[in-house]
Amino acid sequence: APPLVPGAGAALPGLARDAAGRRAELGLPQDAFIFCCFNQLYKLDPATFDTWCRILLRVPRAVLWLLRFPPQAACNIHTEAEARGVRRQRIIFTDVADKAAYIARSTVANLFLDTPLCNGHTTGTDCLWAGVPVLTTCFRHMSSRVAASLCHAVGCGDLVAADLHEYEDMAVALATDATRYYEVRERLWRNRMTHPLFNTRLWVREWEEALCDAWDIHARGESPRSFDSRPVHEDPQVSAEVAEANARDEARRREARQQQAAAHGALKAGGALA
Repeated sequence: APPLVPGAGAALPGLARDAAGRRAELGLPQDAFIFCCFNQLYKLDPATFDTWCRILLRVPRAVLWLLRFPPQAACNIHTEAEARGVRRQRIIFTDVADKAAYIARSTVANLFLDTPLCNGHTTGTDCLWAGVPVLTTCFRHMSSRVAASLCHAVGCGDLVAADLHEYEDMAVALATDATRYYEVRERLWRNRMTHPLFNTRLWVREWEEALCDAWDIHARGESPRSFDSRPVHEDPQVSAEVAEANARDEARRREARQQQAAAHGALKAGGALA
């Protein structure tokens, strides 16, 4: 069975109460390692597609789950895959869905294969939130470096390959080494709640730290350069301050929801609401 973690598929609508059953509801094989990519298909370049096909040939029990957008591309992709020795049945397409359903169904996948030339931006973020590891590599232009930043911001910088060759080898390794895969996926699941990517207040603290570092470089008369700012999220004091502030925010939101519910109940009891 494919390695999954608790919570995989838990939010999906349907009758099945386990990840394998939910895969069946989505038309996915229950016993396959599911590579996925929900980026728009215009982001897919020939070199990346060649790499994906080699990955599928090296992992016979794997399939590739793609977004049918635009729908005209599906036939071309199947044709090109068969020309590279990959049966069309191993590339499965899904349709565009609303945000909640899309994120929920993503959880049954195993590994998101990013498109390095133009990365997944929102799609990469959504899959990381769903607990699905994102494998990427990057070039020098901005749109090719987004997913690497996302991975680093959630404590999974080891999923950023040096080049397409390493990208291919890492995909194969994660699909064939369950122990390695479990470690990555469970680490991502934990880090979602503790690292800056999904913690806005903590992300702001790290961004402020980076801006201060950039100003210090300028103030010393040095030329602009790349640098790594201090990992603020590893500072226990900062983490405690952020957690306390987030807890206050959540308490305020909870109180506001309770007040809204009470007001709604009063209006309904008074006949103001049909």
